[in-house]
Amino acid sequence: MYRRLDHHAEWIESCNHSCAFLPMHNRPARPLLRRLRTACLAVALVTGVCPAMATPPAVEARQATTPKLEGAQQALLDTALTRLSPQRPGVTDMYVLGVAGDSDEDVFRNEVVYLQQLSSQRWDAAGRMVSLINHPQARTGDNAMPQATYESLGYALDALGRTLDPEEDVLFLYLSSHGLGDNSFYLHTGRNQEDYLTPHDLAQLLDEAKIGNAVIVVSACFAGGFIPALQAPNRMIITAARKDRPSFGCGNTDSATWFGRAFLVEAMNATNDFNAAYSLTKMTVRRREKEEGERPSEPQFLAGEAITEVLAKWRDGLPVTAAVPYPFVHQPRRTLPTRADKAARASNNRKGP
Repeated sequence: MYRRLDHHAEWIESCNHSCAFLPMHNRPARPLLRRLRTACLAVALVTGVCPAMATPPAVEARQATTPKLEGAQQALLDTALTRLSPQRPGVTDMYVLGVAGDSDEDVFRNEVVYLQQLSSQRWDAAGRMVSLINHPQARTGDNAMPQATYESLGYALDALGRTLDPEEDVLFLYLSSHGLGDNSFYLHTGRNQEDYLTPHDLAQLLDEAKIGNAVIVVSACFAGGFIPALQAPNRMIITAARKDRPSFGCGNTDSATWFGRAFLVEAMNATNDFNAAYSLTKMTVRRREKEEGERPSEPQFLAGEAITEVLAKWRDGLPVTAAVPYPFVHQPRRTLPTRADKAARASNNRKGP
């Protein structure tokens, strides 16, 4: 028997706003007033599934509640972006942007942190990666990461667009979080701080940043909905699930999502060919779903002719490297004390007869 815990969230439909390509600090502010529809963001803590959203009721007007990009967060992201190594003329460089959208669960943070090691050691991308992570443990210390919000994502893409050569280089964009039934990607920076990235949002941000060649991986439920909005001759899109199917492994039941482990940890350590890695991932995920009795998530893949040729050239220039071990081990969280536990502890601490 599976125990399921329902968290109520809201999804946001994208505004039909537009603006010309400008550096982020000059770009008109994204309209905060958006259309929201209440939905049920259900996370099965035992099976780690992100199930389908309930049919939304009436639309209401509301604001996105994630923090603005300013102050310490602005400085943190600026520092990360100024450290990016320049592109090398005549070399197909891979630039990497990892996004861990939800602050509550370890798996998304784990995958993006691991992506730093994987891309540095196997993709010749050392000094060319930026991470946006909402997990609290990524906010302090020497290795603090900027938060993942709509604004920080657009800001990072703008900087990457100015750094890489859109004809010669490749952006690898990896997004890992919950996905909602309207195909949007969940951005959650803390309690009552939420926003949602729609496929249209991401397509617009990529276009505004003048990103050329790109491999975009969306590890989230219902992520297949990103493919129609993002498809282009110079893009490869890989998603963890069909547009109408959940994926599995969230809910702190493992150290990685099922898709993330199959794709990043297993397939991308066996090959540097993203197409081949997708094929391996699809088989691995389906095998695990059958073992666990879950409905197939059906990961999706689409690649344009132009990006296929660029990636072949990129692979030809890569050195032969060893597999990169995954550093995270699942540690089940302690359950909250029951009322009886608290009563017993209070009795034991009580002084006197």
